[in-house]
Amino acid sequence: MRILTLTAAYPAPSEPGRAVYIENLTRALGRFGDGEVPTVVAPRVRPEDPLDEARRGVRVRRFRYPSGGRRLKEMRRPSPWALAAYFVSGLAVILEEIRRREPQVLLCHWVLPAGVLGATASKMLGVPLVLVAHGSDVNRYALASSAFALLARGSTRQARAVLAASEPLRRALVDRLSVPREKVSVLPMGVDDGLFPSLPAAEEDAERLRREARAALRLEPGRRTILFVGDLIPEKGVPELLAAHAALRGLDVELCLIGDGPLRGGSTGGERVRYLGRLPQQELPAWYRAADLLVLPSHSEGSPVTLMEALSLGTPVVATAVGGIPDLLREDAVGRLVPPGDVPALEKVLRELLSDPGSIARMREGIRRNPQDFSARRRAVELREVLVGLGIER
Repeated sequence: MRILTLTAAYPAPSEPGRAVYIENLTRALGRFGDGEVPTVVAPRVRPEDPLDEARRGVRVRRFRYPSGGRRLKEMRRPSPWALAAYFVSGLAVILEEIRRREPQVLLCHWVLPAGVLGATASKMLGVPLVLVAHGSDVNRYALASSAFALLARGSTRQARAVLAASEPLRRALVDRLSVPREKVSVLPMGVDDGLFPSLPAAEEDAERLRREARAALRLEPGRRTILFVGDLIPEKGVPELLAAHAALRGLDVELCLIGDGPLRGGSTGGERVRYLGRLPQQELPAWYRAADLLVLPSHSEGSPVTLMEALSLGTPVVATAVGGIPDLLREDAVGRLVPPGDVPALEKVLRELLSDPGSIARMREGIRRNPQDFSARRRAVELREVLVGLGIER
């Protein structure tokens, strides 16, 4: 099955962790390609990144636009010139790759802005289009602007199928953007099962890995560690997390934040806050294993891969009840849900869990006894079944 992938974000030398779940899925889909190297078309955000790169078994073609080192979504108001350059440059590269590779399907990640490119290329050259909606493209843009909603509807009309990262996102596509119900299905992203393997069957093995991780990271013995992984932006609930951590008086708790963004190094949220910056994907498993809790207080989400990564390694989660998160945390045995934007509720749950080591240990055991398969390999199989169902096969 020859699949050409178009995406609004993809890992690059300057940002190896950016949208790594797209890379995970692309590499997993490559197993169905009869030895053909998968190709991805993506915008070049930073000028130091190559326009053509062989990356982890995938060919990456990047197109130029006046980014100023920022993605379109990071620009407050992209200029008409930036939008036009993005569209023209991206369309030229995707048309070139379609003519060169003659794919059976164009798989496009994000309804906006990449979906506009994908729909245009699909209409021009007759290649079947499958769209993947991730969350912000629908919730933050298409549902907040009549102009963006019009563009999103045009892209979804051209698509043979639309895949949503979560069930709430599927409902938004159907109910708010009028995408035919039979065209939309749910497909969360997946994790690299090489870095995030199945949990050990024995509790003592899992605990040994946790002790080794804490020792390797030189974490203070006896001190509790809560972890955040993601962009340091208000939409991810970072201000609420800092405030809740500062309120944990009387508890010896360190907050470690992995990621970058405008909130890095701002209000510290009190003592024992560590800003670790962006880390290579290979370094994340040790931090997940070492942490007592992963905390994800986002205002909106699809089905966050950081949550899947933590659960894959046995780390309990405290997260907001938004997007697909409740579907991933269906039981108290694996995590706790709190309302978005509610600092007292977040502080209360963190205090209850961190004050009772036994409760966190029981949650770890619950995750280990009922493991879920979040692997990109599984997601690739599910996606291939969708494509075969559409009649897109060799």
